[in-house]
Amino acid sequence: MFLSQGPTPDRRLVPGPFLWHLAWMVAAWAAADSVAQAQPRPGGTPPQKLAAGAGKGTVEAVGRGMLRLRLTGGDPWNVILAPTAEVSVLGTASRELLQPGQFVVCSLQLDEFGKVAAPVTQITFPGGGVPGVIAGGLGIAEPGAKRVGSKRPAGSYLVSGTIKLVADTVITVLAGKDRFEIEVPADAELIVKTTNFMLASPGDQVEVEGLYLQKGELQATALSITLAKPVAPPSKNRGPKK
Repeated sequence: MFLSQGPTPDRRLVPGPFLWHLAWMVAAWAAADSVAQAQPRPGGTPPQKLAAGAGKGTVEAVGRGMLRLRLTGGDPWNVILAPTAEVSVLGTASRELLQPGQFVVCSLQLDEFGKVAAPVTQITFPGGGVPGVIAGGLGIAEPGAKRVGSKRPAGSYLVSGTIKLVADTVITVLAGKDRFEIEVPADAELIVKTTNFMLASPGDQVEVEGLYLQKGELQATALSITLAKPVAPPSKNRGPKK
């Protein structure tokens, strides 16, 4: 899966108290949800919304299922996601990410024989999805777009599938029962567009919205991260030479 192909977060930046505070936050938030659904308790503190404009900043640390952000004014915030949080992670990918096992999406020009008729100009790494071919090449949001079988007229199609082989500048993508050999020129755009916030690294730009019970402990309802560096496969640790 793409989620396992991104860079490994530097968990050394996440101190022990950070984990404890987040565990406390989960418990406190569950209690707050119960209170919100029932009658307010005397003296209870309702969750507060993060002020408009206060959610911009940078990623400071990434942990398993959690983030620490440095937001407007330099304040640090420990963040977990609400169950229905909207997450967007945007960036670019290195050429090395074009490797077997990666799920990709791209718009292709196909001829009447179902073969790729031109080099691809853009490839997106969404972190997973449903393999197949969609008519029109603009996605399921296009009016009349539908998944089609192996017999199709020449034209533009949106192809989603897993890279099977890589040979020089050509990748072989399996999209359901279809197999496409796609030339990826050096100037093709390689885009990361996913919901996997674990791809974030310290220094990435971030915008967040959410609620908190106390300052510094936030449950995010919306999170947007712009990656500063291209996503690359993790380096292989071959160990010391003998």
